[in-house]
Amino acid sequence: MKRIWSVAHNTFIEAIRDRVLFSLILFAFVMILSSLIFASISAEQYNKIVKDLGLTAISLIGIMISIFLGMGLVYKEIEKKTVYNIFSKPIRRYEFILGKYLGLSFTLLVNTAAMAFILFLLVLYTEMRHAGLIEYYYGGHYYAEVFKAVYFEYLEFIVIIGIALVFSSFTTPVMSVLFTFFLFAIGRFSSDIRLLAEQVKNPVVGFLTEVMYRVIPNLEKFDVRREAVYGGSVSAELILYTTAYAILYILALLVLSIIIFEKREFK
Repeated sequence: MKRIWSVAHNTFIEAIRDRVLFSLILFAFVMILSSLIFASISAEQYNKIVKDLGLTAISLIGIMISIFLGMGLVYKEIEKKTVYNIFSKPIRRYEFILGKYLGLSFTLLVNTAAMAFILFLLVLYTEMRHAGLIEYYYGGHYYAEVFKAVYFEYLEFIVIIGIALVFSSFTTPVMSVLFTFFLFAIGRFSSDIRLLAEQVKNPVVGFLTEVMYRVIPNLEKFDVRREAVYGGSVSAELILYTTAYAILYILALLVLSIIIFEKREFK
């Protein structure tokens, strides 16, 4: 366990130092702050616009970080040949994979928490400034639902990191980005894929579509922005179910990554 945490710590430090990470975080803060400008367009839309743009910014930036930093988790060590130094020490390959995953996951946790805090301050400022208006249009405040939406977005991020890690274990960064983005796009449109599987008349195509729907993570499950923006409710049962769903997929992705990496030969 100590060796896993050591790899995770090094991965976290490298990710924090990455210029791409800082530029993405800066972009996220700019998008969140700009929500105040857009919100001034319509008084009764203050609450919705600030929350919607803020949550969308966090989602977009988190996904970009997950894909573009996840693509080089393993390949970067192989390309720089630092993997030989790593495995010359008493560390096993599965420990290396788990450490890499945990390091980037913690990086996303810190960044997501920072962006969520900024968003909360903006929402708090907006609702204090227009308390009467928001009480009239929305019937109350929904801070908890915003944090629940951010939590669901983080679950999506760590699932995407797992997908990127699988491809990073055996292919180049470019191909890893393409494959990860492809699966992400499919996962975001899972309901449409299911609908296509039910309507298609060709049994072979229908079967393949159904398999795709069952195998690829349904990322639509992690989108509860509507509830956070419009004052809906995210139940404890939904939180537990979605968390369990994410954990199971992550475990499957980690096992697959470890199997692939264990069989890989380094020359």
